[in-house]
Amino acid sequence: MIARVYYSRVPVLKFALEDVIRQLKYDIFYKSEDFDLAIIAFSPEIYPINESIVETFNEYLGENKWVAFHSVTSFVNDKTVEEGLVALFLKFQKNGNFSILTVRDLDKNYEKRLKETAEYINFYSKIKAINLMFASYSGGKIGIFIEDLNTLLKEPVNILGGVASGLINNGVVANVYTSEGEIRNGFAILTLKNVDFCFGLAQGLRTVGPIYKITKAVNNRIYEVNGEPVKNIMEKLIEGLPIEDIRIFWYSPIVILDEKEGIVSIVRVIKDIPDDLGHVEFWGPIKADWSFRFSFGLKEEMFYAGTKEALRVQKSLQKVELGFNFSCMGRQYALEDLHIEEARHYASIFNAPLFGFFTLGEIAPDKYRKHLKFYNQTSVVVGVKEL
Repeated sequence: MIARVYYSRVPVLKFALEDVIRQLKYDIFYKSEDFDLAIIAFSPEIYPINESIVETFNEYLGENKWVAFHSVTSFVNDKTVEEGLVALFLKFQKNGNFSILTVRDLDKNYEKRLKETAEYINFYSKIKAINLMFASYSGGKIGIFIEDLNTLLKEPVNILGGVASGLINNGVVANVYTSEGEIRNGFAILTLKNVDFCFGLAQGLRTVGPIYKITKAVNNRIYEVNGEPVKNIMEKLIEGLPIEDIRIFWYSPIVILDEKEGIVSIVRVIKDIPDDLGHVEFWGPIKADWSFRFSFGLKEEMFYAGTKEALRVQKSLQKVELGFNFSCMGRQYALEDLHIEEARHYASIFNAPLFGFFTLGEIAPDKYRKHLKFYNQTSVVVGVKEL
C-alpha cells in the first residue's frame, strides 16, 4: 500500500479538504492519481458541527470512501498538530481492500447492536485483516459496550482503535462520521483486508500507596471504597490540590489490580469530581469488588515505554507501511514536553507514515488476542503492511 498523511490549519472545512487533496496531488512520491480510502481527524473547536459535514466529505472524498472523527490533537508523521484537519490517504497496491461498518444509537436495541458488531468482527477474524474502531464517547457508554462485546468475540481478536476527543462541554462533543451520517452515540469500524499487523500497548506507570477496594460502583462512577463513601478518601487526597483543573489527576490514574487479562494493567483516569465529592467519575467502566492503587508516571519512563513497543512492532513486521498511534489525552498531558516526541520517534522507528490522535479511551486486545479491553492512559501503537 501507499500511505500519505497531510494536515491543514485552514479554518473552513471544504477549503481544508481542498488543501490536503492538493498536497496529495502534488506529492511526486505518491505515484498514483487517486486514492482508495481516506481517514480524517478534525478539530471540533475549529470546524462548526452542522448537517453539512457529511455532505462536504462526500463531495470531496467520494461516498463510502472515508471515515472521519473529532480529535483535539492528531499525529501527522513526525508532527503533533492541534486545531486543524489531518488526512490519511491510502492506495492499495496488492490484494488490499476495505469495508466500513457504521453502528449508531447504542442506547436503542443495545443487545442487537452487540450481536451485529460481534458477528462482523468475528467474520473478519478468520482472514488476514485488522478492524480499526473509531468511537464516539457516547455519554460514557462506549467503554461498557466494549466490555460487553468482549464476551461475544471469537479468537483471535483483531480490533484496535480509540475514542474521538473534544473539549467542548468537557469532551461531550466528539463525534464520528461516515457516508451514512453523523455518529453521536456509536462508532465506525474500518476493516483493512489482506493486511498483516502488529501492535503494542505502552504505559510506563508505577503503582503507589495502599490498596483500595471498590464496594459500590455504577457504570463509570465510584461511590464507595472500603465500605465508606468515596468522599472520605477524596477529602484527604485533594487537600492542597488545585482541583479546579481536573487534569491534575491525570498524573495519577488508578490501576486496577484484579484485571489480569490485559497486556498491561487496566488504568482509569478521573473525568469529573462533583463539588460534594459524592462520587468520582472516570473515563472508563468501573466495577464493584475491583481493587486498585493510585499510580504515577515519570514522563521519561512513559516515553521509553512507547519507544520500546514501537521497536517491538517494527521488529515483528520487519517492514511497516503505515503506523497508527491511538494515545490517551491524559497520557499526552502527563508526557508534558515529551508528548511532541512520541510521534517523531514512532515514525522514525517505523520509517513509514504515521497517523493517530489523542483519545478519550483506547481499544485493544490482550497479549494473546483472546479478550478485548477498554484502556485509559495508554498508547496503542500499530504497524500495518499489505499482503
